Order: sequence, then structure tokens, then C-alpha cells
Amino acid sequence: MRNRSAAGAPGRRGDAEDTAGRDPRRRPAAVVRAFAPAGPGRHAVVAWARRQARRTGARLELLVEPPPDEPDAPRGGPVGLLARLVRPVLAPVVGASSLADRLARAAAGSGMLVVPQRLAGVDELVDAAYEPVAVIPDEPTHTHGPVVLALAPRTADEAVATAFAAAAHRGSPLLAVRLRAPSPWTLEAPVGGDPFDDTPDDEGEYWRDRLAAWRVIHPEVPVEVQVAEGDPALALVDLSARARLLVLGRSARGRVLASVAASPVGAVTLRARCPVLVVPPPGPPRRSWWPRSS
Repeated sequence: MRNRSAAGAPGRRGDAEDTAGRDPRRRPAAVVRAFAPAGPGRHAVVAWARRQARRTGARLELLVEPPPDEPDAPRGGPVGLLARLVRPVLAPVVGASSLADRLARAAAGSGMLVVPQRLAGVDELVDAAYEPVAVIPDEPTHTHGPVVLALAPRTADEAVATAFAAAAHRGSPLLAVRLRAPSPWTLEAPVGGDPFDDTPDDEGEYWRDRLAAWRVIHPEVPVEVQVAEGDPALALVDLSARARLLVLGRSARGRVLASVAASPVGAVTLRARCPVLVVPPPGPPRRSWWPRSS
């Protein structure tokens, strides 16, 4: 997928000068990539990505929608004719990469991919991407309110760090919410022992201790921890109406557990009324049948 730099990119002084003056120990600048196809939500995606790049000092790149998945083959002559005849026959057998797959590959190596909520297959994209994905509604309700961090037993440190950084960059408070599904058949790993041995107060104390290190790093961010029972997807969608940003850690559960107790990430991403930032756990997307052991 091709891309082009947009506003927010540092000015270039020429390849030779840029390379000669670069400190080899310096880490490359972060990149925010945005895919904003034509439509009513395009402006919202570009505007949000531009603000994110400006806040973090990253370079902004706009991804250009690729043509249909076709190999580069000569268009003329016998070879081109044969390719055009054979491709439609082989496509149903071999399969073509979905837009979500191509975007996931195009996002690799960036700091974040920003896409519209109405994008077909956006739930597949957040499940497959190696990088954090920000999903932007056509018309976000407001630009105030807290940054909401959704907590779960396996929430990775990367999601917590991302939420604190987002709140710090925006000068917003952080609301960390742990929603305990009321079903006795929950398959989530407990904080300790049986999932129903811990009272909401006990679990709230656990999360306050867990977040203590980030509170030291970001003393300017007011933090509130809430623990409640309820359907996580419904509650988070409701919270999105008054949140500035919703940060979700992508589930690390395997296919067996996901088929029985699906992660709420996909449902929240599709229905939230504020931007949603989905942060993957370390390593490649989870394709095995079982969850990570840690």
C-alpha cells in the first residue's frame, strides 16, 4: 500500500544532508498512518490523526487506497492476456487479501494506524493489526471528558501505558474501569483465586496498586478507578458518550475461549460514540487455540 507524507512531517533538507547529519544512536521518528477513504468520516479521521501526530511529535502519513489485489503482470501481449483469463478462475481458490489484511500489513512499523469506524471489516483489522489502531466515528460527540481505560484480568502494560500517555498529552483525567461480567461462566483469569472471591473493593485496591507505577511517571494525570458489574460491551459504549477517548487492550484469549466468551473489543469498536484506541499485546496477533499463559 502506497503512502504519502502529510502536514506534521518534519521538513527534509535533502537525502545526503539528512543522512550525514543523523545521529546513528537516535531512534527513528514515530509515524502515525491514517487511512481516510472518501466519505463523510474522512475529515474526522484526518483531523484526529493530525492532532495525534502534533501532540506526540510524530510524522503523519496518509495511506492511499490500493487497487484490487492483483499481481504486477504485463497488461499487453500473450502473457498479459493469459493472466487476465486465469486470475478470475484462481481467485476463488487462492483468495484475495481483504482490505483489513492489507491495512494491517501497511500499518506495520508505525506507531499507530487511524481508520474510520464505518470501514468495512474494522473489527477484523483491530484483531489482526500489530500496531495500535484508532477507530474514529464520523462525528465524534465532543473533545472533552476523561480518557477511559477498560481494564480486564489480562490487560497488558502496553495498554495501560498508552492510556496514561494519551491522558497526559490531552491534559485529561484518566478513568480506569473494570467491568465484571455477572455470568458465573466467565472464562477470564481472576486477579487471584476464584473470580468471585474478590469483592469489588478488593479488586479496586488491586488495580490502584497495579496503576501506581504509571501514576508516578504521570503525576499530572488525575486517576479514578471504578469496579462494577455489568455487560462490558454495553457499559463501555455507554461510557463512550461522555469520554474523550476509549482505550482498549486487545484480547489475548485463543480461539477456543473466544468462541465461548467473545472479547467485547469488536462490539465496542463498531458502536462507540468517541474515538477508540485498540492496543495489541506484545508479539504477533493470537492465532492459536489457547490464550497466553501470562
